Amino acid sequence: MRIAVEDLHVALAGRTVVAGVHLVAKEGEIAGLVGPNGSGKSTLLRTVYRHLKPKAGRVLLAGRDLAELTPVQSARHIAALPQERGGDFELTVREVVAMGRTPYKRAFAGEDPADRELVDGALRHVGLAGHDTRRFSELSGGERQRILLARALAQQPDILVLDEPTNHLDVQHQVELLALLRSQRRTTLIALHDLNAAASVCDRLHVLYEGAVVASGTPREVLTAELMAEVFGVRAVVVEHPLTGDPLIAFDHRATVGVLPGGPVR
Repeated sequence: MRIAVEDLHVALAGRTVVAGVHLVAKEGEIAGLVGPNGSGKSTLLRTVYRHLKPKAGRVLLAGRDLAELTPVQSARHIAALPQERGGDFELTVREVVAMGRTPYKRAFAGEDPADRELVDGALRHVGLAGHDTRRFSELSGGERQRILLARALAQQPDILVLDEPTNHLDVQHQVELLALLRSQRRTTLIALHDLNAAASVCDRLHVLYEGAVVASGTPREVLTAELMAEVFGVRAVVVEHPLTGDPLIAFDHRATVGVLPGGPVR
């Protein structure tokens, strides 16, 4: 399913945080949001999964305005892994993952064989099969992250919305998670701080700066030395990754250039 954002404006506490954003993730495509802290990535994603209401503009699912759908209908199409993970759940791992089946269940309905199979599969996908009875509150930060991703997968959405999903993960689990996303071939909107991870996993990138999209295209088109200087204020060169052929950004950690006056040309 295709998702598109059209002329989106979002205000928080009277201040415009997202201003006139247009972007798209085509069916089966992983579209990444990158940009400095405070550029509007999380706010935009929170609007896509309906945690925030836009001031103006639309989010379209396969051409249909998301605002026309009920919350349950939305939840059957979109699953989110937000940055704010909530408190310590006094639930087992299995109970947390099974929450992903809620949009398909009547009130107080129990887990049926199909639900059990989907929950088991989601736990296998994130490498935590056999951890069903552990308490969520006892897990490490990385394990919690993977369980919440399993919950989103159990939801069987057409679209995944992921806000910094590699936070708290060690290198091995970062690589495994990104490989999982590639193998799913599910329409995905994902915000990432790690630009090299974004170059590796994303088919398309949208660069945000001060609430606006300032560049869109493939990672090779978007991630240039000029953009590194203009948007992120760092010196860098972009080379070919020796193992994958993806763009690889080598930063000069000894110097910064500062964001150019006025920011990037829009």
